[in-house]
Amino acid sequence: MNEKELFDKGCFLPCWAEDTEDTPTPGLKVYTRQNKDLQTLLDELADIKNRIQDIQAKQWHLAKLIHYHENNFAND
Repeated sequence: MNEKELFDKGCFLPCWAEDTEDTPTPGLKVYTRQNKDLQTLLDELADIKNRIQDIQAKQWHLAKLIHYHENNFAND
């Protein structure tokens, strides 16, 4: 009997139940714990703080430009 005949009769081969797909499921990521020393964590925190301050400065500058634009201070 060939595989099609077995399938039609409801007989399933054990190899059909094996997972042949080796690609990981999209969206799933295995979390690996990273142990860092205190100084490394403090340096990363300082970098994050600096990025936040830069973003706040850009936000303030954009708000100022929008204010000038909305109040017709810009030259046409």
